[in-house]
Amino acid sequence: MKFTKSIISIILTLSIVASMAAFLTVGSSAADNSLGDANSDAAINSFDALMIVRHCTGVVTLTSAELKAADVNGDKQVNATDALYILHFSVGKITSFPAGTPVDSGRVEIIGGFWYDPATGKVTNPDGSGLLGFSFDAKEGVFYASSNAWQRTFGYTYIYDLAAPVIICWFDTTRIFFEYDDKEWMVQLWKGQYGWVLIGAEIGLYYRDFGDNSLIDENGVNYFKCADDDLLIKMSMTLYRNNQTLFSRGLQYSWWLTGFVPGALDGFGSTPEAVQQVKLDAKLVFTDADMMQAFIKGLEEVDKVEHNATYSARNFEFKKGVNYNVNLKENSVSFTWQ
Repeated sequence: MKFTKSIISIILTLSIVASMAAFLTVGSSAADNSLGDANSDAAINSFDALMIVRHCTGVVTLTSAELKAADVNGDKQVNATDALYILHFSVGKITSFPAGTPVDSGRVEIIGGFWYDPATGKVTNPDGSGLLGFSFDAKEGVFYASSNAWQRTFGYTYIYDLAAPVIICWFDTTRIFFEYDDKEWMVQLWKGQYGWVLIGAEIGLYYRDFGDNSLIDENGVNYFKCADDDLLIKMSMTLYRNNQTLFSRGLQYSWWLTGFVPGALDGFGSTPEAVQQVKLDAKLVFTDADMMQAFIKGLEEVDKVEHNATYSARNFEFKKGVNYNVNLKENSVSFTWQ
């Protein structure tokens, strides 16, 4: 969560983009991913190059649409050469690929440098920075933090949560701390009201190197860095209100998985009881079993949910088989948080 999350202003502009995208939406079978979009986020940046490298090393498996989009030099192979072309494209060294341009794949420019991708249903700008860091998924009808959001450069401190009520961001939050690979990690959860017009949720992945005192201010406040590209894990989420599904975000590599849809909680989420109408189901897939086990240890140490508008907390704990489950084969943890 960032203090800069003034989503009220974002919705005013993106609503125009969203309404135009609604007229353009087609099924994914009717179009291919834009050339270069190897992770299906409708942007072309370093994330796509990273996905190609991970595919080549067997860490991930790209879909057929992603493989076709990843072959930017048109040699019917997906390898480091394609990743390099994408990196050059993302920093402006080239404006097209040997196999063509993203526009050749069917992307449509809508307004103000934003494009609609009929294959993914996403509306964003080419580099994935979004509008103030946010983009729109026309298929799911959900606003979300862009893959290349500028907020990533600022890291996290709990002061953001304390300041958020000023911009009518009233939510529950829980922090999960664990240690792995010589780093202090934190996964933070949020759900609630964002501005007067949106209900949403977030999962953030942050870390600190052991002994890095530069990330502690003079008052002893800890700062965390947003996970780097090579530290990303897969996340998915589904958000419910009174057991009615609001939206789902599919499994994807992320440091900050989010979703926001139009709506208002009772009293705009100003009370803990109002925010408890909202339930988050999530899944995290870790890089290996050691990271997963470290996270589980931190998960089981959670003892409360904080509500930032009232500066109050209530007891809460995760129990295996009750509100969280483990898949040892895929190093994943699925949990419910309400």
